[in-house]
Amino acid sequence: MILASKAFLIFLIVVLLGYHLLRARRWKYLWLTLASWTFYAWASPGYLWVILLLTAIDYFAALRIEASTDDRVRRRWLILSIVSNLSLLAAFKYTTFAFDNGLALAGWAGFATGNRTWEILLPLGISFHTFQGISYTVDVYRRQISAVTKFIDYALFVSFFPQLAAGPIVRAVEFLPQMREPPKVGWAEIELGFRLVAIGVLKKFFIADQLHDLFVEPVFQNPTAYSQDIQRWATIAWAVQIYCDFSGYTDMALGLAKWFGFTLPPNFHLPYLATNIGDFWRRWHISLSSWLRDYLYFPLGGSRRGAVRTYFNLMLLFVLCGLWHGAAWHWLAYGAYNGLLMGLHRAFDRRFSSAAWRNHPAWIAFAWLATVYQLLFGLILIRMNSWESGLQLQASLLGLGSSSGTAAMSYVPLPVVCLMLAGLAGHFGAVLPGFTARLKRPHRLQNAALGAGYATSVVFLLVFGPGVSKSFIYIAF
Repeated sequence: MILASKAFLIFLIVVLLGYHLLRARRWKYLWLTLASWTFYAWASPGYLWVILLLTAIDYFAALRIEASTDDRVRRRWLILSIVSNLSLLAAFKYTTFAFDNGLALAGWAGFATGNRTWEILLPLGISFHTFQGISYTVDVYRRQISAVTKFIDYALFVSFFPQLAAGPIVRAVEFLPQMREPPKVGWAEIELGFRLVAIGVLKKFFIADQLHDLFVEPVFQNPTAYSQDIQRWATIAWAVQIYCDFSGYTDMALGLAKWFGFTLPPNFHLPYLATNIGDFWRRWHISLSSWLRDYLYFPLGGSRRGAVRTYFNLMLLFVLCGLWHGAAWHWLAYGAYNGLLMGLHRAFDRRFSSAAWRNHPAWIAFAWLATVYQLLFGLILIRMNSWESGLQLQASLLGLGSSSGTAAMSYVPLPVVCLMLAGLAGHFGAVLPGFTARLKRPHRLQNAALGAGYATSVVFLLVFGPGVSKSFIYIAF
């Protein structure tokens, strides 16, 4: 069920009506939980048992952790929760990767091997809800939050359908306090929800999908058929596409949650304005970056155990971050690449931490441009169709390599330029509500911006509407 599809729209209306017509807390949450499980089962038929099993394990493990005063017992229940989540995640996500590489290694060693004839489908949002379950039991173990006593409350936290498929990764300390009583939904929440959903639809279906069809896919499919200028622009267009695709889902998730009265954490903050790689990861997929920091990097020792251990922790963190995104060698390379950049940045930052020239506008501009180039190199790794084509695209960023340029496209089409500019401007949609709230008369400006957004959405719908039905990129992770 794709967000913004007709089927989802009908589903959403039914769920909203039922939720707001019911009065008692338990019935509202039971209805919303059943709706979330239905959403999960619709997208992953036959896999409903996965989220139900993990929900039950984490729920009972947290109760036992809180009830026990024996640290060894508490640790055993925590380990059960972590191992259960990671085992199922690994089984579904990495079995085929390990099997295929085992076959390749056996063939290289001279053994006769066949081809894999089976496939494992990935349950919806398993990379996200497993991390939520782990963070919950860890927080209970750390005594940062009390264990939930009502099973339906915890089940709703894990399966809340607006963010179930692709985040943001919500922590129990952020969501559960909002559930003490069903949050009230007023006109402000309805308006903000509409605005966020409209922005998300615009980003995903009318910018990201069109950039993919019109420009990114043709060039990445066969980059050597295009000039180096076209290759460079296609790489930039891909950066705009993945931002609009992922942040568009986040905007829609935050907007849908508002209609139920819940506030989800932001996941992006102007990531392409970052001036170093560390700054970028504080702005991009914020819920994942902060999760890895708090539940992996810090427990590994962070930067408290010497320089060598710190660089090792950074590299391990980002290699695992790459593998979290996908079970493939190019994702592992992407993680290692970012781990290397983070290590180099840390060494540079420590060496020149007090240098006055780092505050000069010229240096800031150079640092921004260098960061953009670093990001584009990395984004090629996760989009390339082959290692050869990826190296060709990376070489074109530096003005190196060669290409035949035999394709008919010798310039960037005007619609593509407009879409790219619109996508980059979408950065500011994330800060518009806070900006207008600080003005003397915010509501008039907010209503005007909302009206303009609706009008723009209608125009894009009329021009680009047919065929925009691609799934979100991050749903596959």
